[in-house]
Amino acid sequence: MPFSNEIRTVPADTVHAAGDHLFWAAEPDQGLIGSIREFGQIAPVLTRDTGRGMELVAGYRRLQVLRQQGGLALARMVEADTPLDLGLLYLADNSRRVLDDAMRLAALRYFRPLMDEGALTTDILPRLGVKPKSKDARLLLTWLDLDEGWQERLAKGHVPLAAGEVLARMAPADREAVAPLFNDLAWSRSNGVNVLTWLFEAGKMADAPLAEIMHRSGLADIPARGLSPKDAIARLTAEARLVRYPHLSSLQDDFNRAAGELMAGTTWRVTQPNNFETGGAELSIQVRTPEQLAKAVRDLETMAGLSPWDTLWNLGGKHE
Repeated sequence: MPFSNEIRTVPADTVHAAGDHLFWAAEPDQGLIGSIREFGQIAPVLTRDTGRGMELVAGYRRLQVLRQQGGLALARMVEADTPLDLGLLYLADNSRRVLDDAMRLAALRYFRPLMDEGALTTDILPRLGVKPKSKDARLLLTWLDLDEGWQERLAKGHVPLAAGEVLARMAPADREAVAPLFNDLAWSRSNGVNVLTWLFEAGKMADAPLAEIMHRSGLADIPARGLSPKDAIARLTAEARLVRYPHLSSLQDDFNRAAGELMAGTTWRVTQPNNFETGGAELSIQVRTPEQLAKAVRDLETMAGLSPWDTLWNLGGKHE
């Protein structure tokens, strides 16, 4: 794929720029527009002569700016006869770009039909800044087998890359059932993976489709309730945990009721520190004056004689 020393000056709007190899094509930002307006085109775009006209090989954003200005483009000619050649030249021209997971996946989608998985792993992944034997490499290859809808959610930042493993384990109908939870919300890695894992495990334990489990628990209705993104994610996470761990959630409800009675009228906080692996509770308070400290001591003496402690002492023993 030799580069040519030949640089042509061609009308920018005559260069065909719609090839599949332009997999990171995006509109130019204001910085590039301003630079070309002030200094002109510093670096030529890469083109090839197809016999039917000039085709862009790399430099999509530069070409778009020149088109908007209605001017000429400096084009360096290259020899690229195959889709693989075009893709590799495009990667070479974009080697300094900062890549995200969606961009890496877009590149892998382009190259996958052109080579076997071994070459994809050892040749293309390193060009994308990914070590062939890394976890990210495994996840990206897993995402290639997921349907386009999920890949679009990844590109929009609605689902984390790490969710690919549990999504791949789900039946297609189960992936379709959970998809609405990831249409509009931007999930963090931990919350996204936890919710999908909990629902997947709940479906296996109940031997039931996730659509049925989500409908029965009311979880499927939460995205349509008009909650803020933060509240919606918190509610979905809590409900998914409840579906997966109904006994643990029941213990938490009992604890919250008892702790609420103990804390009423005080500034003490009563919490369960270790997911009910043992009994007991953790008490904390913040004081800023001697008067607040004295009141805290009086409140604690009153709390010590209340009956809800009997509930808290025994909760850990109920957990299996």
